Amino acid sequence: MSVVTMSSVSVQFGTRMILNGIDLAIEPEARLGLLGRNGAGKSTLLGVLGGRLKPDTGTIEVHRGARVGILDQAPAFEPGVTVRSQARSAFSRMDEIRASLEEVFDAMATAGHEALPRLMNQQTSLEAALESLGGWDVEHRVDAVLHGVGIKDAQFTQEACKLSGGERARLALARLLLESPDVLLLDEPTNHLDLDGCQWLESFLKNSFGGAVVIVSHDRWLLDAVCTSMVDLQSGTLDRYPGNYTNAVQLRAERRTTMQRQWEKQQDHVRREEAFIRKYKAGQRAKQARGRQSRLDRFKRDDVVELDALQSIADIRIPPAPRSGDLVLSVASLQIAMGDRVLVPDITLDVRRGERIGIVGPNGAGKTTLIRCLLGEHPATKGAVEVGTGLRVGWFRQLQDHLDPEACVWEWVQRAMQAATGDVVAEQAARDLAGAFLFSGDQQDRLLGTLSGGERSRAALAGLLGGGHNVLVLDEPTNHVDIETSERLETVLGDGGAFTGTLLLISHDRALLERTCSRLITFEEGGVVRVHEGPLSTWLTSRAAGERTGADSPDEAEPKKVAPARGRQDPLDRLTVQALESRMELLEARLAELAAAMNDESVWTDAERMQAIAEEQSEVGLELERVEAAWLRRSD
Repeated sequence: MSVVTMSSVSVQFGTRMILNGIDLAIEPEARLGLLGRNGAGKSTLLGVLGGRLKPDTGTIEVHRGARVGILDQAPAFEPGVTVRSQARSAFSRMDEIRASLEEVFDAMATAGHEALPRLMNQQTSLEAALESLGGWDVEHRVDAVLHGVGIKDAQFTQEACKLSGGERARLALARLLLESPDVLLLDEPTNHLDLDGCQWLESFLKNSFGGAVVIVSHDRWLLDAVCTSMVDLQSGTLDRYPGNYTNAVQLRAERRTTMQRQWEKQQDHVRREEAFIRKYKAGQRAKQARGRQSRLDRFKRDDVVELDALQSIADIRIPPAPRSGDLVLSVASLQIAMGDRVLVPDITLDVRRGERIGIVGPNGAGKTTLIRCLLGEHPATKGAVEVGTGLRVGWFRQLQDHLDPEACVWEWVQRAMQAATGDVVAEQAARDLAGAFLFSGDQQDRLLGTLSGGERSRAALAGLLGGGHNVLVLDEPTNHVDIETSERLETVLGDGGAFTGTLLLISHDRALLERTCSRLITFEEGGVVRVHEGPLSTWLTSRAAGERTGADSPDEAEPKKVAPARGRQDPLDRLTVQALESRMELLEARLAELAAAMNDESVWTDAERMQAIAEEQSEVGLELERVEAAWLRRSD
C-alpha cells in the first residue's frame, strides 16, 4: 500500500500551469529521484507532497498514521536554543513514549494478577513504537548525525540562530533525519555539505533510513547511488523511468530520439497538407481543402510533439585561449596559516599546462585560501610559489559580486567574448553561448540584477568560459545550479571539450570531479594536505579501504535498538518476582501457540505467514530471555 498518493493534482500560478493533472504513488521504501529544469516545478511538487501547498485541483492522500517530513530551505531557530538541543528536539515523540513506558512499569510493579496482562500488552505496544523511532540510544544518534552533516563538537553548545546560512541548513537536515519520518522529502540536501557530508548522507539513505525518500538534487552521484526510480517533470507532467539517474538519462535519450523521428514525420505530414490546402483552397476542391485545414489545425493543437521537450547538450563553442607556458605553477614546501591555525602544513607540486586538478576537503579546511595563496592574494607562511608565463586566469568565486546588474545576459557574455578575442563579437554568437547555458528566448534579455542565485551562476559561467582564459579556477561552480548546467560544464571541461587550458576545481560535486579531474589536492583529517595522483574514485576507494578498520563510519548513525547503557537500570528490575513469573508464563504460552501454528498445514504452505510467525517467535524468545534474566537477578 502506498504511503502517499497524489491523484490528478494541478497547481497554477497566474496563467502558468506548474503541475497539470499529476498522478504519483510513493511506496513505503521508495527511493525516488525527481528531475526537471530549474523552474519546472520540482519544489512545488515537494510542497504539495509535504502538505505545505494546497493544489488547485486533485487530492493528496497520506496513509493513516504516516508522517511526511520536508527539508526546510531557509530554517529559522529560536534564540537561546543550542545546536544540540535543536537536533535533540527531533525526539519529542520518543520522549513522550518513554515517559508513558515508565508509567506502565511503575503500574506493573504494584499491579494485581488480573491487571498485569493488560499492562504487559501496553508495554509491548509502547516498546514497538519506541523501537520504530530508533530505540533508546538517542544521544549517540544525535551526535553521529550532527557529525555526519559536518557540524563539529565545538558548535554543539552554540546558539542555533547564530549559525551561518549553510550551517543552519545542515542543522535542519540533521534534525529532519533524526525525526525519521515515513516519507522524507529532500530538496537539494547536498547544497551545503562538503564531500564527506555527501558520502555520509548517501550511506545514511542507502543503509540506515527505513522510510521512503523523494530527492531533488543536482548531485548525480547521489541520485545514482540512492535512487531506484526517477520521474522527470516537464511542462507540468511526469515521465517515469526505472532505475537510477544514469539509467533514466539513457532511457530519456532513447525516448527523445523516438520523439524527434515522430516530430519529423509529423512535419512532413503538415507540409503535405499545407501544400494541398494552398493548391485547392480557391478551386473546385475548396470545400475539401477547408475540411483538411480544420483537421490540420486539430492535429497541430493536439498531436504534434513539442520540440522543447527534446533538448540535449549542444556543441558549446568558446573563444580560443592563448597558450600559456608549460609550467603553470610550481609550489615548493608551501605552508599557509591564519593566526595560530595552520591550514596547509606543507605541500609541494608542479601544475603543468592542460592539467585538471580537483581540490577536496571539509568546509572551512582552507581550500579557497590555498587558491588565493597560489594566485598571490594571500601570503604564504613558508615556502614559495612560482607563477608561470602567459597566464590568463579566470576565477569563478562563490559570490558573483562582479556581475554588472544593469547588463543583460547576452551583453555580459558578449563583453567577455570581445575581451577574449579583441574583436567585435556578433550578438548571435553571444546568444548562442548564453543558450548553451540554458538561457533561451527572452531570458537572454533579462538584467543580471534580476536573476536568481542559480541563474547568476549560470551567467557567470557562460561569461567566464567566453572570456578566453587559459587557466580556470572554479570554486563550487555547481552549487545552486541544475543538472543540465553541470553537464554542460563537463562538456566544456572534460576530455575532448572546448576548453584546453588548465583547471583548478574546488567542488563537492563528485560526478563533476570524477569526469574532469585526473589529480587531486586533498585536505584530510588532522590537518594533512596531500596530492593524489588519479581521479576521485581511486582516492575514495583507497580512503575507504583505510577506514574499514577505523571507528568512524557513516553507519554509526544507523538507527538500531541497543542494550541499555552501562549504569542504566533495566525497567524489568522494578517488577516483583511474582510479576516477572506471570510475565514468563504469558511469554511461554505465546511461544507454545506459535509452535502449534507452525504445524498447521494452512501456515506451513504459506511462505509469508511462516515468515511472520518465525519473526514473532524470535522476538518473543528474546523477550523471554530478558524476563528470565531479570527473574534470576531478583531470585539471587
